[in-house]
Amino acid sequence: MQIYSIKEVNTNNYYRYKLNFTAHPDFYKFNSTQSCYFRRGVVALANNKGYADIEDLFCNIFQAKPNKPKKMLIIGIGHSQEPFSYLASIKEIIQDSPLNKNVDLYIVDLQSKPKYNELRLDAFPNLYRSETFPKYAGKSFVKDVKYHGTEPNISDLSPVEYYIYTQMHKPAALSMDYRVNDEIFNFVNESYNNPEKSKWDSRIQDVITDYSDNDFDIISANNVFGYLSDNDYTKTMKHINRILKTTDGYFISDPYFQDVQNSEVLSTFKKLNLGIYQKM
Repeated sequence: MQIYSIKEVNTNNYYRYKLNFTAHPDFYKFNSTQSCYFRRGVVALANNKGYADIEDLFCNIFQAKPNKPKKMLIIGIGHSQEPFSYLASIKEIIQDSPLNKNVDLYIVDLQSKPKYNELRLDAFPNLYRSETFPKYAGKSFVKDVKYHGTEPNISDLSPVEYYIYTQMHKPAALSMDYRVNDEIFNFVNESYNNPEKSKWDSRIQDVITDYSDNDFDIISANNVFGYLSDNDYTKTMKHINRILKTTDGYFISDPYFQDVQNSEVLSTFKKLNLGIYQKM
């Protein structure tokens, strides 16, 4: 199975290099991935136009004003860029309707649960000032300052985060004066702290067997399958098919990942766009 290397991809969207695998130090061998806000697939670039495809999907799902929350499973969260990005877009689409009336968030990740102060830092997208938010997500961010007053404790920051701090006042500095709004942040934080909804220090091929049939409305897995063996990939895809709802179940994956595109399991899905499928 082909693994796509993204180590040499330049991105304006900074990230912490090292993930925290407290319970599973053996997972550090997977610690070579990058992530960013508004990502689409294996390439870690912000504002990739393919993210518009995801927002279009969310419009179709959430503008209909569901009478109960849509159950969403995100496999692999990076530094929470994936859930924060998705929820920022969804919040603008549903407008005044509360997130918890529209989304029921579940996550699975290899890393340990991030600490509260880490999550607060991750709530800032770190886009260049010249970059723009996607069509719907921008209004979900509020003006703030990532680092207030005095220099943060160096021990609390990764080398990359500290480098960003030192660059704040340079002409080409990254924008750190917007973060996701409190409703989104609190929603993610509560989901992360609910052991029924968030599986930390966990491999998707191990925990996906525990979910019920026809259980989820949306499943997202970006830059995940390249790190699974062939057997685990096949097993996981079959379970994704099993746990997605029929006709109203949607699967978001890497748009240019050959193995996902050619999966026999996806032969029962309708392709809506590159890497976006509806279960039939």
